Amino acid sequence: MFLSFPLRVEEGGFLRRSDRSTAILFLMQLMARTPGGSWRACPNFGLQDLLESARRSADAPRLALERANAALQDLGFSDFTVEEIVREISERRDYDVYAVTLVSGAERYTTTVQFEIFEP
Repeated sequence: MFLSFPLRVEEGGFLRRSDRSTAILFLMQLMARTPGGSWRACPNFGLQDLLESARRSADAPRLALERANAALQDLGFSDFTVEEIVREISERRDYDVYAVTLVSGAERYTTTVQFEIFEP
């Protein structure tokens, strides 16, 4: 069973369910917007610090991919793997956009995440 994030309670007190792809893509969005190490229950959860540092560190997307896969394993999502995290060309210099691709068996899921960059 997959639940919608943030958790929502329907009439009657039941949690709202979502389909598998929606749930895992939203989890990746949450992971991308959370700094690494900020959730004590899963220290590998969080990619924000790595993705925001990608302009200064060429291996940041690779490190983010490794951390994302470790977090998925820690959380028990062993049937999902982050296959790639690729920085896309952005129309704005103050935004970085990443495409995150996950695989599960023959299924592939892709989502994009954006970060506003503040450079002095």
